[in-house]
Amino acid sequence: MDILWVSGFTVGKSPTANKDKLHPCNLLLSGEDACIYVSKERPPEPRCPLASRVCSLTPAEDLRTPIAPKYTYVRLDELKNMAVVNVYGVVVFFKQPFKSRGTDYCSSLKITDQSDHKIGCTIFCEKLQDHPRIFQTGDIVRMHRVKVRLHNNSLTLVNTFGFSVVTFSGAVGGDMEPRTSSKSIQLDEDDWHIVEELRLWAACRTSLLSISAAVPLSAVQPNAYFDLICQLLAKASIDSTCTLLKVWDGTRCPHALLKVIVEPNSTEGPSSFSKHKESHIANVLVYDNHVEFSKHLKPGAFLRIYNLRAIPGSSRASGLTSSQPVEPDHLAFHLHGGTSYGRGIRLLPENSPEVQELKRAMDAFSDHQDEEVSELNDSELLEVWSTPPQFIDGDVVDCRTERCCDHQLQVVTLSQVKQSAGGQTHHVRAQIGSYEPRQLHHALKLFCCSCFTIQDIPDDELLAGIFSEATRRPTACTPPPWALSGHVDLPGDASASQQHSTSVHLSTKLMTEGKTEQLIFLMGCSLEETQQLSAAYPNVVPVAPSCGRLALLDLTAPFLFRGTNRHYGCKRCSEPAVREPSDAGAEQIDETIIAETLSVQPLQLVLLLKLQLQDATDTLDVYLWRHAELFFNVAATDISTNQEAQNTIHQTMDTLCPPEGSIGEQPWLDLCLMAYQTEGEKRQSQTCYQICNTVVVKPCCNSPDNEQ
Repeated sequence: MDILWVSGFTVGKSPTANKDKLHPCNLLLSGEDACIYVSKERPPEPRCPLASRVCSLTPAEDLRTPIAPKYTYVRLDELKNMAVVNVYGVVVFFKQPFKSRGTDYCSSLKITDQSDHKIGCTIFCEKLQDHPRIFQTGDIVRMHRVKVRLHNNSLTLVNTFGFSVVTFSGAVGGDMEPRTSSKSIQLDEDDWHIVEELRLWAACRTSLLSISAAVPLSAVQPNAYFDLICQLLAKASIDSTCTLLKVWDGTRCPHALLKVIVEPNSTEGPSSFSKHKESHIANVLVYDNHVEFSKHLKPGAFLRIYNLRAIPGSSRASGLTSSQPVEPDHLAFHLHGGTSYGRGIRLLPENSPEVQELKRAMDAFSDHQDEEVSELNDSELLEVWSTPPQFIDGDVVDCRTERCCDHQLQVVTLSQVKQSAGGQTHHVRAQIGSYEPRQLHHALKLFCCSCFTIQDIPDDELLAGIFSEATRRPTACTPPPWALSGHVDLPGDASASQQHSTSVHLSTKLMTEGKTEQLIFLMGCSLEETQQLSAAYPNVVPVAPSCGRLALLDLTAPFLFRGTNRHYGCKRCSEPAVREPSDAGAEQIDETIIAETLSVQPLQLVLLLKLQLQDATDTLDVYLWRHAELFFNVAATDISTNQEAQNTIHQTMDTLCPPEGSIGEQPWLDLCLMAYQTEGEKRQSQTCYQICNTVVVKPCCNSPDNEQ
């Protein structure tokens, strides 16, 4: 009986399973990488004459042990879309596995080889142990049965059926111990040769790789991001979004560290240590998605914490009680939420070189408790940080939100918000998964605070048509008795090309008060000409003849131009009429006085965004508009005319919800939500949600609570 070894196949549904009653799946072999290996099974030992006779008839060359298939590895510059391949590569970037929206964990990495091609890899596996066990950039991975796909015009690798991965240390001369959960791994001399070649090649490519070196506590600098190899001594839950890890590495941080007070009965592990050892212990606060992983950590475990941040001037950590003492000059260690820059926690095996070095430092502490451990104070470690090479002080924009309400509420999940009755206020911690509209000018709306309607801002093409139609009307009309009429010269060369009659009407009352130019009623001008005049006069009201009298234009158009600002009125709530300002004693004529004079209900410029929030439990669509100016700290009127204000909104949203394909990660936001009832399209009651009493906090703010 022959033995078949099949490689490079995919599993498909059998179209004849119902008829032939065979297996419901077929093995589909196609492409250059599909192979079938055939070998003879060793015959049974002679126990009977028949068996002896079979043995005597079997050629000697077929009496051999089945040979394992020989794997072929493809260089990264030779990958072809949709091919299933085996590859080797050096890790130049990676993220720890994190929980996806489904049942799997997801990890991502980027690898390269001697071809200098960098290829991204995305791996989904239900079990954490099936993911690559990468400790640092520079490690080498071997992946079998990964599929090449085209994503955003770039080739990427994804795991497919039968996927397996092995990781090796990337240090030249390092051990060849493979890191894998597989019990049937096959390695031969060719594998050792490939690994050594990649190690030597990577060691010469200093411009390509920044091998991440962990930094001991004795070398930590304020404001730095770094990796920490340590032992977990104890842990305690602060709240649902924060966990305290008490760790040490045998060295002492030269800076005063934040002390975190927790209840002894809430601590897993020892709640107190000797005074001298306490001075060597660091309190690490981990947030959001890392809280779930920390639940599985046991005191005594050896950890590598990636992209830990040392924050100076922390007075109180988020989630701690009021009994926490204020320590303005102390250093705090925070592991922010998300997976940017490989942020996360990794359990290290006790036989790893990193743990062996850590144990030597801790043994030295036990032997010389009055001395600092000098072995790990190498000044070279200060020059090599574990964060990716993109990190330079100021380049990483940290951005989050704060609630500014007085509500005393517990933070709840989005799933709990959906299950709650309408009309309530909720505090949540979530990410922005997406938002719309992506183009800012589509987010600016006109809102009537009288009838509560929201409408789009008309575009210039529509407005130009309204003004053009007004200029074609018969100009014969009787000006009001309070008006002094005349003609106006347009700025620049506009008057030379003018094809219609332009007239202006002024208030005699304002003229007697020396305020002649504070308000003009303009008739017979195009939209462009009106904008030109609005730069020379503080208040311009466009009018047109109607039934022999002066009247405002259709309220689709602005009823007032003030510099670069346009003011619109509500058609439903206004009774427009051209009148003389009644409040002539005012020092300045503003839009409020003019709107009251013309009986126009002004529309308010608002910013309206629809955001999809997400957390580990659910997603929720919310609106941001009533408190949008508070949220962004930018006035909607400035957004419509000021490029700097527009850039502020764009940059903020790109930070809170990075565009697809960028290296940024959605930060976790503290939000206050208001639920309210409204009528849907079929007049059915539905619950909607708004973000309220929330502000965006950026690094330029000096509040110590801004760092979480």
